[in-house]
Amino acid sequence: MRTAPPTTLSPTRGRSPLPTALLLAAVGFVTLLTEVLPAGVLPAMAADLGTTEAIAGQSVAVFALGCIVAAIPISRLLARLDRRTVVLLAIAVSALANAGTAAAPDLLTHLATRFVAGLVAGVVWAMLPGYTRGFTSQERFGSTLGIVLSGATLGFALGVPAGAVLSAELGWRAVFGIVAATTALLGVVAVVLAPRVAGTVSGRSTRMGAALRLPAVVTILVALAVCIIGQNIAYTYLAPVLADRGTPVPLGLLLAVFGVASVLGTLGAGRLANVRLGITILGAAVLGTVGLGVVAADPPVALLLGAAGGWGLAFGAYSVLFQVAIARVAGNAADAAQSALVTMWNVSIAVGGAVGGIILGTWGAALLLPAAAALTVVAVPLCVAIARSVRPR
Repeated sequence: MRTAPPTTLSPTRGRSPLPTALLLAAVGFVTLLTEVLPAGVLPAMAADLGTTEAIAGQSVAVFALGCIVAAIPISRLLARLDRRTVVLLAIAVSALANAGTAAAPDLLTHLATRFVAGLVAGVVWAMLPGYTRGFTSQERFGSTLGIVLSGATLGFALGVPAGAVLSAELGWRAVFGIVAATTALLGVVAVVLAPRVAGTVSGRSTRMGAALRLPAVVTILVALAVCIIGQNIAYTYLAPVLADRGTPVPLGLLLAVFGVASVLGTLGAGRLANVRLGITILGAAVLGTVGLGVVAADPPVALLLGAAGGWGLAFGAYSVLFQVAIARVAGNAADAAQSALVTMWNVSIAVGGAVGGIILGTWGAALLLPAAAALTVVAVPLCVAIARSVRPR
């Protein structure tokens, strides 16, 4: 499978990558927290804005739309800027957007601030892997990226329950205000800790077409799509599935097991990606498919929780493994390929939610998990091809 020449890395010398990695993990955490927070405060938010929960729930969809819009064109527009400058700009705009959400007097203003926050997220997700390559060595890239992306995984796991608890105590507007203040404080820390890493010089390799002409890049994007669509069909509609079955396991416990496993999967995949990237990608695809398939089979409680843990490990690993793989095969087109990956990830989330809603409304909850598991099976042969393409030459 044809790949591009390797990207020349320029890691920041004489510095441990850990402080910067933890800073970017915190940026990822508040970015993902901003995205999923409405799900935890939805009833109170809808009532305050004078609308239904179904309409208020579009707050998440509008955020995702902003993320999709920003990932390629805005990231390309900012490509020449120093990565530190881009991080500081993203943090500042995110803080203002969250403050705007907290103060929004009506639904339209609320949705506008959420769209702006989504634009920031699209830039952040497209930038993080390239920034990480700039301050760490090739040998440590996988493990460092695992730390960087663990913040987003943690935000995904904690965002909804944290929002629900804080909203009950303080109100939903105060929750967004806290996120805005935390983001602003993070900006102060970034001024001190964020290293300067040069942007990308504009040229043929920075164009999207250069990345998409590489068969290995296209294979990774398709594998990512089937994994994330299947994941979101299952995860988004887990509550009606459990209710339909009469499963004795509380939804919160199952989500907690999934969330903890996802964080472990992100960190573990980062370390394994340094030494055995191909076999780790294939193993994650198999584990995710088997775990989701067992959950779909409605097994006894202990097996259900174990399968949910395996499913969560795989999902957490995907975020690191696909990004390390696409950086390796894309070479000098890595930044463009990364933007394509971010776009595909967010489109897949939206498609998974839409397809899951159609399945639920047409055939009922019983078919949701089997359909999701069947879709992820397609990723396994694709990951075999990916494993071959990322082998050291």
